[in-house]
Amino acid sequence: MSQALKIHHDLCDVVLKPSGKINQARLKKMIRSTLDQYLAEDRVSAKTLHEEAKQRHGDAYRTPGYYLRLYRQRAELTQAALADETGIRQHHLSEIENNKRVLGKANARKLADILDCDYRKLL
Repeated sequence: MSQALKIHHDLCDVVLKPSGKINQARLKKMIRSTLDQYLAEDRVSAKTLHEEAKQRHGDAYRTPGYYLRLYRQRAELTQAALADETGIRQHHLSEIENNKRVLGKANARKLADILDCDYRKLL
């Protein structure tokens, strides 16, 4: 069995127990490179991101319609495709996304199953 592979980096210490034969030098180089890239990334605070999103989306920010559109786009589905999968009319999905119609619990669960999200975000 291989011995543990130890890597020291300014960010953290990494200890790996390889399960098979590996090129340890290559693995160490790849891990160090990844940690260096992480340290070099520009950081943006969550507060800044939320303020920018709120400014872009106005009153619709963090509403059930906002989340429905966000999750639908993340799933790369059109309203028509989502309507076909759920049996909810496309026109109703549009109204929900634009906060003109309230989504019931049963339909929220149906959408959440397809969009892989928490149904409570849609209520």
